[in-house]
Amino acid sequence: MLSVVSLLPLIYLVLAAGVALTKHRYVTLTSTRIRHASRLMSTSEPDRTASTLAVCLFFASIGCASLALQPPPAILASMNWHLGSHAAAPILWSAVLSVCVASFGANAHAAVDATH
Repeated sequence: MLSVVSLLPLIYLVLAAGVALTKHRYVTLTSTRIRHASRLMSTSEPDRTASTLAVCLFFASIGCASLALQPPPAILASMNWHLGSHAAAPILWSAVLSVCVASFGANAHAAVDATH
């Protein structure tokens, strides 16, 4: 049987994906600003910059998600932090990278919205 601690990276990633896919006022505001900046950069192809940004942010989000499912770097694991009976490094590693997934994903969502 899997413990809750071993499921935390997956739970973190599901929550991060949910945050990234949720449309709220910050995504709308960011989308408006990306659209404006994209049109300033290229008047002939106003959506090109936003599209390029969306692809880059999407790949960054996927990269962070894949790292969140990996064990933490040796330097973190060697610090011997503990939360109760569990080592803290894997929990903190996946939590921090899930925040990165949510951040990059929400900005990618805004960049995709800026192209429409």
